[in-house]
Amino acid sequence: PIITTGASLGALHAANTFFRRPDIFEGTIAMSGSYDIKAYSDGYYDDNCYFNSPADYLPNLTDEYLLGKLRSKQHIYILSGQGDYEAPERSIQLGRILSAKGIPHHVDLWGHDIPHDWPTWRSMLPHVLGTRF
Repeated sequence: PIITTGASLGALHAANTFFRRPDIFEGTIAMSGSYDIKAYSDGYYDDNCYFNSPADYLPNLTDEYLLGKLRSKQHIYILSGQGDYEAPERSIQLGRILSAKGIPHHVDLWGHDIPHDWPTWRSMLPHVLGTRF
């Protein structure tokens, strides 16, 4: 299966790509992301921002074809540390949105000693691949 994967800003891109095209991708592994594009747009916001911000468009998604595709996926992994520079509430928020839409997913919060940094993601990715696939 083809799974989108990314860390930090890449997590937004990985998750957004998957949520917009579940007909192509089987899932996503999104690590330490913010799924609200407003965190990066410095106050700018238009339709292009909206349709690339999962925290904004997913709650309003009503297209049964897309929802059916998303609900059939078994590989949606949202991970975050809880240490320095992490924002686990963003992963929790995305998990709540997915739950409200009936989309199966896994939110995995790592410890308070796990920072927003490359060694974290180098541990997270092999862990998910080794335990979920």
